[in-house]
Amino acid sequence: MGTASPAPLRWAREIRLGVQLSVTGGRDAWIRLALVASGIGVAVAVLLVAASWPTMAEARQERHDARSYELDRQTPESTDQTLLIAYADTSYHGESVYGRLLEPEAPGAPAPPGVTDLPGPGEMVVSPELKRLLDSPEGRLLRERLDYSIVGTIGDEGLVDPGELAYYAGAAPDLLSSEETGRSERIDGFGTSRFDFPRGGETLVLALTGAVVALLPLGVFVAAALRFGADRRDRRLAVLRLLGADRWTAARTACGETLIGALVGTAAGFALFFPLRGLVPSVQVGGVSGFAADIVPHPLLAVAIPIGAVALAVGVTLVSTARAAADPLAAARRASWPRRRLWWRAALLTGGTALLLSSIGADPGRFGRVPETAVVGGVLLVLLGAGLVTPWLFQVAVSRARRGGVPWLLAVRRLQADGAAESRAVVGLVVIVTGAVALQTLFAGIQMRYADEEPVPGERVYRTDVPELPPAGAAEVAERLSAVPQVRDARAVVEYWHIEGPNDPVSLRVGSCSALRDHARIGECSDGDVFAVEGTSTRVEEGQRLRIPDADGAATWELPEVKRSVAPRDPSGLGEDPVPGSVLATPGAVAGADLPRSGVSAVFGLDPLTPRAVEEARNAVAELSPMGTTVIGQTSDSERERELDRIGALVTAGVGASLLVVGLGLVISAVERLRGTKRELAVLAASGVDRRTLALSVLAQATIPLAVGLAVSLAVGVPLGAALLRIAEVPVAFDIGGIAAITAASAAVVLSVTVLSLPALAKAIRPENLRAE
Repeated sequence: MGTASPAPLRWAREIRLGVQLSVTGGRDAWIRLALVASGIGVAVAVLLVAASWPTMAEARQERHDARSYELDRQTPESTDQTLLIAYADTSYHGESVYGRLLEPEAPGAPAPPGVTDLPGPGEMVVSPELKRLLDSPEGRLLRERLDYSIVGTIGDEGLVDPGELAYYAGAAPDLLSSEETGRSERIDGFGTSRFDFPRGGETLVLALTGAVVALLPLGVFVAAALRFGADRRDRRLAVLRLLGADRWTAARTACGETLIGALVGTAAGFALFFPLRGLVPSVQVGGVSGFAADIVPHPLLAVAIPIGAVALAVGVTLVSTARAAADPLAAARRASWPRRRLWWRAALLTGGTALLLSSIGADPGRFGRVPETAVVGGVLLVLLGAGLVTPWLFQVAVSRARRGGVPWLLAVRRLQADGAAESRAVVGLVVIVTGAVALQTLFAGIQMRYADEEPVPGERVYRTDVPELPPAGAAEVAERLSAVPQVRDARAVVEYWHIEGPNDPVSLRVGSCSALRDHARIGECSDGDVFAVEGTSTRVEEGQRLRIPDADGAATWELPEVKRSVAPRDPSGLGEDPVPGSVLATPGAVAGADLPRSGVSAVFGLDPLTPRAVEEARNAVAELSPMGTTVIGQTSDSERERELDRIGALVTAGVGASLLVVGLGLVISAVERLRGTKRELAVLAASGVDRRTLALSVLAQATIPLAVGLAVSLAVGVPLGAALLRIAEVPVAFDIGGIAAITAASAAVVLSVTVLSLPALAKAIRPENLRAE
């Protein structure tokens, strides 16, 4: 009697047998290997791009930090290596433009990253994208605002991403000197690290949900791709079992047959990743792009993706071959599949729902963060549960379908006999549509939150700040803004802060009566009047001396008669209420005080409200000072909106990519399914069933699981979106039109796949397919 081989060697031979079966089974075996490898390869390539996001974000942050400078550190003394720098950011048609004014104090002044030589007065260096915009007709108004000569471009190391609009301009002589403006900083170098406040509220919920919705379908697609040609594989395993192989031998052989496809697909995915990597710089999503050098998968994720693909291949194979290994006669006879169990599928939905409900009203903790783990886990379980409940509902629906025409009956009978392939193919689509519906609901609620903040024509929600103007500068700013045809009711005041009063510090606003009425309920007013704002513990009275700090010392102003105390008023909902202790004065009251230069704040409206009008108003402000700013509403809210828009665009792109991948899988699955039933189809055609009837039956086979899947997606996705809105503390709102568009697009994908599979149907019904060996 021979000695039995050691277990590892025996296992290796069994796995090698599976590999040989996958490559020596003739044309059909090679086609199945190609289908599995192509499906896994596409998914792996997309996952590698997604896995590059951490390194891409880190590289973006490093470049941002490299060009930043500390604002809270001690200002260095002027030396031959110091530079004066000031903010000169602006916006153009909703796009942020990063800008800085530079004034070197000596030839050795540091240059920002990406800049070789500092621009001189009246010159600027720009990013490639900004240069393209300025040279185009679309950038004409921005070119008028940035009236500098372009002398160079900013290198990649000085830009956050390839599509950034950025510039460094040389300031006019002495414009940034500390004696002239308080808005400049003296620095001796660039580079700093800043505390990154975590995102909270709706931003974090949207980002987490989007990541799960975009990436989870890829895992579902990989699992589906591993099942291509599963019927023939199950029958081969049944033969092995009938020849005497035990269940584990058959399982290891099946794993060997699948592993070769997973390994080839993983290698193909890595090969496909490099061409995709080169396309990234030319693609902008939500105003965000990246350099090709930044698209490097995180090391842990780069290792986890191929290991995960192999592990998923083994797991899916063991689960899918369990029936063939346990009941080889049923697999050989192609018997009907048993009724699916519901309890564990429903348990996933229940567990995900419980996690999400536990996050509603939970203590947000520091910085108002939502519980990320609970949100991600809840969304993941709900989406998986929705996808896995679909095959059970599909089986129930098909078992109860009875009446209909010939195409319908052919489709129903085919699905009753074995609809596993059709239900598996639609699972990935259900996951995507459910997540997309939830995201659409989340977007609808967020957009409703900001809808009331949209400016209306003529409403005075635009605020302009112009630095360092004399007390008469308020009238100059209002006059210049009023010269813009669309500007309505422009009013401005000069603001002085941290004034030394008799007891506590006070603030001062100087402007016309109409402008002061924006800040307090002053009633009757004439030039020369002074008012005190109610609610102050510091009492301001006639004869008190206010000391107003200046770079050259301080100016002193003796208060004239204070007419009365007045109630404060917010001029435009911009959060600029006068604080208790404010003094409001008309120009006549400070005529002889020789007040220093200070910042001017103006509020105005636009009618008609057009994008061009906004840009012309910004140009008017830039003529007064290159450091002037114009904002709409509260800056934090508009920044939050832009961030939400960026995340929304990224999520939409991710979901779209996943939908394309799943669509590709549906095409492959449909073609493979037709190839697997070509003998039956050929028999029907030879029996007199016309091609139109067969085509309609194929369409019905796709429509039935699609209808069940879309019903599940709507039934789960809408409540999921409502729960996410409650977690983000956003009012619940539904976008019926958006949800209908998502549903229609998903249905169009499946129906298009069916149309694309019709040539394969025509090939399958040929008479030569009647032969069998």
